[in-house]
Amino acid sequence: MKRYKAWILDFDGTLTRQTPVRIFMALWLVGYYLIHPKRINEIFVLRDWRRLREKLFATEEENYRTRQLAELSRRHGMPKSSVEKILHAWMIERPLKILRFCVRKKLLDAAKNHQRLGVKMIVYSDNPVKEKLRAINFFPDESFSSDDEQIRCMKPASRGLKKILALTNLKPDEVLYIGDRDDRDGICARRAGVEYLDVKDLEKVTL
Repeated sequence: MKRYKAWILDFDGTLTRQTPVRIFMALWLVGYYLIHPKRINEIFVLRDWRRLREKLFATEEENYRTRQLAELSRRHGMPKSSVEKILHAWMIERPLKILRFCVRKKLLDAAKNHQRLGVKMIVYSDNPVKEKLRAINFFPDESFSSDDEQIRCMKPASRGLKKILALTNLKPDEVLYIGDRDDRDGICARRAGVEYLDVKDLEKVTL
């Protein structure tokens, strides 16, 4: 396998497996709102967050987060601060407790080994990622999310990836991007001129 100066790794679905995370969280949601039925409307906030997120992926807008919060606030008649509190609880705070059980161990071990050999490790996610990285005991050289002020766009837009390359003084041909969705990670990488490897193909290569 070609030697790269850096790997850029997606988080959700790449460093961790999405299916067990979603199963765990779905069971937690059901149990929580059976005990707290008066807060059941929060499930609809989370549902609409996902639906809006999917729509805004296609638009590649820089102000997607502001629009998304404003729309959720309008639809559900609650302050933006309340929407943010719900999203943080279910998208970041509670998943932290289960992420270590859903890690892709082969990829994580390979990343740590290559990091020790001097390959720069960069994590780039569409979601806030710093707390998640601590939860799986992985400390990359750099980490970025689409919400960061210097990024402000979601994949498959390549603007964020190009900014990361500039900030880390890396050329496209010096980097390997590892992700789990070709329609987002793959397109983003190719638009930036970066080689892409789908995490599901890891078993076919020697890392």
